[in-house]
Amino acid sequence: MNSKPQIKAAGHIVEQLAKKYRIPLARAQQELKRNRVKQQYDLAAGADLNLFLKWAHRVGKGWYGFDLGRIPPVWTNMLHDFFVWLETACPDFEIHQVKMKGCGMRIYLGTKKDLFIPHESIRSEIQQLQNIFRFPAHPKTPAAVRVVRRKQKKPISTAKTNTN
Repeated sequence: MNSKPQIKAAGHIVEQLAKKYRIPLARAQQELKRNRVKQQYDLAAGADLNLFLKWAHRVGKGWYGFDLGRIPPVWTNMLHDFFVWLETACPDFEIHQVKMKGCGMRIYLGTKKDLFIPHESIRSEIQQLQNIFRFPAHPKTPAAVRVVRRKQKKPISTAKTNTN
């Protein structure tokens, strides 16, 4: 990981990162697609620790920071480069949570005074980054399985019957 990425400081950071990491991103997506059926991903462990060691000073008081599990190493590199850029774009930013949720990464950032980063352009960049950090869609659930799941979710009647 570069400590000082060669990236312009103004706007469209995610486009620049996607271009810089184009080949590793494509390889990571291919690997994720290849392994999604097996539910076995050969991904790097320790992303949480690596990012926390570098960015612990930015985790806001009362927030837990990182909960990423096993993610492609290129995602860790891109996230690091994004935070380096963000130090310039929003000097008082805080990391609240960066975690895997559903099929992708969720990035929750704020400032020392605001729960969310007040700059719309930065929030837009965060959304674009989250769109890149997604696992491939799982194959559709067969209709028969969906019907069984629906039946299982129906509430069980708790009305008592008279047994006199």
